[in-house]
Amino acid sequence: MTQDQEQPGVLVQGDLFEPVSPRVPAVLRAVHERPTYRWWVLVAVLSGLFATGLTITVLTTAVPFIRADLDAPLGAVTWVVSAPFLFRSIFVPAFGKAGDVVGRRRMWLLGFALSAFASLLCGFAPNLAFLVLFRALAAIGSAAVIPSSMALIAAAFEPDERVKALGWWSMTIAVSPLLGVILGGFVVEDLGWRWLFYLQFPFSVVALLLGIVVLRESRGDRDPPFDVAGCVLSIGGLGALLLVLNRGPVGDWTWGSPRSVAAAVTAFVMLAAFVLIERRSPSPILPVQYFARRRFSAAVATNFFANFAYMGGFFVTSLMLAEPALFGYRADQVALAVSPRAASLGIMGPVGGYLAARYGGRRMAVLGMCSIFASMVALAWLQPHSPYLVILPGLVLSGIGLGLVAPPSAATVTNEAAPADLASASGALNMGASIGSSIGIAGMQAVLVATAVTAANPGMGAYAASFRFGAVASAIGIVTACGLGTRARAGADQLTPTRRRSQ
Repeated sequence: MTQDQEQPGVLVQGDLFEPVSPRVPAVLRAVHERPTYRWWVLVAVLSGLFATGLTITVLTTAVPFIRADLDAPLGAVTWVVSAPFLFRSIFVPAFGKAGDVVGRRRMWLLGFALSAFASLLCGFAPNLAFLVLFRALAAIGSAAVIPSSMALIAAAFEPDERVKALGWWSMTIAVSPLLGVILGGFVVEDLGWRWLFYLQFPFSVVALLLGIVVLRESRGDRDPPFDVAGCVLSIGGLGALLLVLNRGPVGDWTWGSPRSVAAAVTAFVMLAAFVLIERRSPSPILPVQYFARRRFSAAVATNFFANFAYMGGFFVTSLMLAEPALFGYRADQVALAVSPRAASLGIMGPVGGYLAARYGGRRMAVLGMCSIFASMVALAWLQPHSPYLVILPGLVLSGIGLGLVAPPSAATVTNEAAPADLASASGALNMGASIGSSIGIAGMQAVLVATAVTAANPGMGAYAASFRFGAVASAIGIVTACGLGTRARAGADQLTPTRRRSQ
């Protein structure tokens, strides 16, 4: 036992927090010891989420203008939006487990610092290749932030309060991009897209300082060695899978090309080996044993399909509204036009959390997926130059749907996990969401390109086909949402890692 572990007040394996060091300044100890400390944790974590989310959706609306500025083909410029989801999907499991082992606060701070600095570099990117590179680095940083954030919230709040806290999480996910869209549209129109990143940086600095002051360390089980083999296999397997899914449909790869086949075989072999190793690992980076639990698997799957349709629809809608032959919106007009989608998500996030706590997560998740399905159908029925009031219902229904799905999905995953696995379990949920977003963007764009009249003029029929594809994914999500429990279960998070592995 180390000297630190012999200090009075240390918590045993399976508990959530380590004692505050006596060297911590008095002002920090005062914050940590407040009865309302859990809400300070929520504010600190959500401030980081707010700062990183400012450019998510506005970049989606800015893609046509980045494409024109950098003279890039449509298939290549898609990487500006899809690459962050891809890299986040690849690294979330590894960083989730790293947060459990080395400390969730430490991973949050390091990841957020990397994300903030890389985002600033995006503003100085000389060409599309560097822009995608810096966006990928920022996504790798956020892959360390997201699971640690959810684990810090789950550790600070009791199980019956988590769904409410995660409702505010969902609201911040929506409000930050909403403000980014509203303000960013005018920034893109008047100053250029690079100023999106210049103006984001001050918010990131403030959020980082708040995290340093407020957050205290939280760890899971540190005894087992880090799963290096699982980390390598997950990164390689997920990277190969998402690469072929992203480049095959809309890039310069064809489905039967040697590169596509090689990537697909690599993904299958590495992911199969990953599952085998994770089932036997004493400290897996992805808690695959939890997928045997119906509620856990249903929550991850539902979050996947919800983000598939939401982000894929967001991307395609922005392209459609900016298409000169169909609607011809300017950058600021596109931003304002799609802002009700994020606004409805922002409003419904905390409301959905409270509704799930009162009426049950399964009911809210099913209702949310039905709402996303309805939004895809409504957008598929649009005609060229349709009035905005005809477009609006499809946008609002999509935001309402994700706002109803996200809180119960997140609460179910954290309540099904043991304390030592909070970050890695949260990583599984966010991996599903990120993969869903990446595949949703690539897949719905692939349908758009495949059914387009010409590359320069896709036509309304191609956009309708893309939205119908999103509706199919939403319908599957309705089925998976039925697997969530009526109410979040709190019993699993009382298990120690040893008891959990023995079951």
